[in-house]
Amino acid sequence: MSVTHSGAGLAIPMLIFCGLFLLAAISAILLKRLRFPYTIGLVIIGMALGIAAEYSDILAPVLRLSLTHDLIMYVLLPVLVFEAAINIKLSALIKGLVPVLILAIFGVVLSTLVIGVILGELTPVSLAGALLFGALISATDPVAVIALFKEVKAPERLSLLMDAESLFNDATAIVMFGIVLSIIQAGTGITGGTVFASIIEFFRVFFGGIFIGTAMGAGMLALLRLSRGMPYVHIALTTILAFASFIIADYVFETSGVMSVIAAGIITRSYGRRAMADFMTLRHLDPYWEFMAFVANSFIFLLLGLSEDFLLRDAGHISHTYPTLLIAIVTVLLARFLVVYLLLSVSNLIPLSDKVDGNSMKVMFWGGLRGVVPVALMLSIPDSMAEKHLIIEMTLAVVLFSLLIQGTTIGWLMTRLGIKRQT
Repeated sequence: MSVTHSGAGLAIPMLIFCGLFLLAAISAILLKRLRFPYTIGLVIIGMALGIAAEYSDILAPVLRLSLTHDLIMYVLLPVLVFEAAINIKLSALIKGLVPVLILAIFGVVLSTLVIGVILGELTPVSLAGALLFGALISATDPVAVIALFKEVKAPERLSLLMDAESLFNDATAIVMFGIVLSIIQAGTGITGGTVFASIIEFFRVFFGGIFIGTAMGAGMLALLRLSRGMPYVHIALTTILAFASFIIADYVFETSGVMSVIAAGIITRSYGRRAMADFMTLRHLDPYWEFMAFVANSFIFLLLGLSEDFLLRDAGHISHTYPTLLIAIVTVLLARFLVVYLLLSVSNLIPLSDKVDGNSMKVMFWGGLRGVVPVALMLSIPDSMAEKHLIIEMTLAVVLFSLLIQGTTIGWLMTRLGIKRQT
């Protein structure tokens, strides 16, 4: 007598999911004992797992896993952005809004131009390809930055500046990336009309996302009030809000999904707790979102490590591009240095602007990590673009340096600068 396993098609994927989650949980225990940043450790473990899978039939299915644009944008990123947004104090954000907006808007534009011009002159990459790479790599990544600064217990004000900048500049980077890509595909070049249209498009994407998130957050408040005394319904509603606000803004209206989730999250923090007015909900809500962030971070950084393993597995083939990769890393660091020190110096001169001291600038420069958002953007480059493969290699090289070198030394830098950590 034989038994038909109708669900066998899901058995292997679920086993892989459980195996990776178990690996992440065990890694969390070991890395905490070693006092090593969890997210950075997972990247290294992911790379080791990719190498081991090359020589093991049992681990071979792992090689079929990879980060995709949609997985990052519509599954993992909304969780992490919403969890960060409901922990942002609106009063503190308003106080530091001037330097945050200057870095998030003008900083991305300046960084894109610096990276594009230098790489276009010093490497085989065309100016168009260099500008495209500059646009996708210029935004400090909210996933990596928020996770790391939480782990190293950075001071609250410094964390707010870095977290808010990394969240806000995603909108600018996506707009810049889309504009450069459309110019490349159209072959029209940069004109006065193109610049004007780009400015209009930025405002549409940035503020359109805020409007959609605000509207959805306000609408959800009514449901939260109606479900008082039902804590798990409240948790379900906030989960729906996180995903729906991102996807509707990004996919349906082609505005900033991140800005939409930020707006929805801030409304939930500022007004949702009063609407819920339930101790049981408040006791469960924060731990729930911390757990969701732990799950999302675990899979993002494990899969990012598997993606970075491409550089090691393909080392012989890409050895001739190593000088270009090295120039790309140095150029990205130079652009970040100029953005932080030039623009924050200007911000400090503006009346009523929240001043940023020299030590904070040093941490903001070195802590400007790159992570999965650049990976998501690089994966959306059409295959018809001749330089796509080289841009992918440069992106992975910069992300790898950012996480393994900058990410592992930011705590040491804070100690050397005498910056006190949160208790």
